[in-house]
Amino acid sequence: MDTNPCATEEVEEIDLAPTEEILNNLPDNSRGHLIPTLDRVQNIYRFLPEPAVELMMEFFNVARAEIYGVISFYPQLRITEPGKYIIKLCYGTACFVKGAPIIGDKINDKYHIKPGETDDSKLFTLQTASCLGNCGAAPMAIIGEDTHGTIDPEKTFDILSEYKKDDEEMPVTEEVG
Repeated sequence: MDTNPCATEEVEEIDLAPTEEILNNLPDNSRGHLIPTLDRVQNIYRFLPEPAVELMMEFFNVARAEIYGVISFYPQLRITEPGKYIIKLCYGTACFVKGAPIIGDKINDKYHIKPGETDDSKLFTLQTASCLGNCGAAPMAIIGEDTHGTIDPEKTFDILSEYKKDDEEMPVTEEVG
């Protein structure tokens, strides 16, 4: 019986060579390297897959609870694979007052995702941010690497449909890992 609460039923094989390379290039296994290492590993996989976390547990000689404590403290660290596009919807004061929660509700109505969730097609992951630093363009969101300001639900759907259209038009290529 698997006693790991973080294990998923469907385990996808991943190439751990990049994680091993990161660990092998560290000067030592002190815990001071843990957070930057988690960040670097996530940059490779877009999240922190369990097999990579297990390698880090062994390398840093730390318990699972300690690593997951760090992961749960930093909202940018993820243990589940995000959608291709991460929607960061600002919930700062200006954005909140100008309708960000309504936009979030409308996204949920259409794509069936709440903050922290990914849609079934794995195209969008919705996150909230306490401030994105552009109150003059409230409400605003960052989708992937693109910033969008003075949005409303309709404009948001127009923007998201462009990402969906672009994704559908991209040729399918086989990833080499």
